[in-house]
Amino acid sequence: MIDPEDEPDGDALAPHHFYVGVAVAVFGFASVWPYYSLTGASMTLIGLLIALDDAIEHATGFPTPLDQLWKRVIYPIVSRVEGGESA
Repeated sequence: MIDPEDEPDGDALAPHHFYVGVAVAVFGFASVWPYYSLTGASMTLIGLLIALDDAIEHATGFPTPLDQLWKRVIYPIVSRVEGGESA
């Protein structure tokens, strides 16, 4: 299995979470907001923040809040569940 921490994440051509963020924002705006305005607005804002976080991370290589969340919280849990070494 590939270790995601072994792969560099500063590639400007690989904004993978950018697309997810934009998809969440568009879905929240177009499909949810007309019927549930608070929920749709929240989804739109969260999606835009995810996209912005990923764009900044890939453009600058600086650690961002979601990157730190992955490295400090999520990755150690995933690593333990998979039976590997925790970071």
